Amino acid sequence: MMIIRMLPNSKAAEALCICYEKKRVYDHHGKQYFVTSISVAGSGRDTRVEAELEPVWNEEVVF
Repeated sequence: MMIIRMLPNSKAAEALCICYEKKRVYDHHGKQYFVTSISVAGSGRDTRVEAELEPVWNEEVVF
């Protein structure tokens, strides 16, 4: 599992929401993931969208 954070008004946040709602695959840095959950953290200028991603092919995520 991997968690990514982004600004709420970004195109990436919009794409994540669409992939989550329609059960589509999300492409992040050339790898494919399923979006398992989306939440909002913070308030005001510190607001971020957090998404949990699971690899489609069960590959181990290495940083």
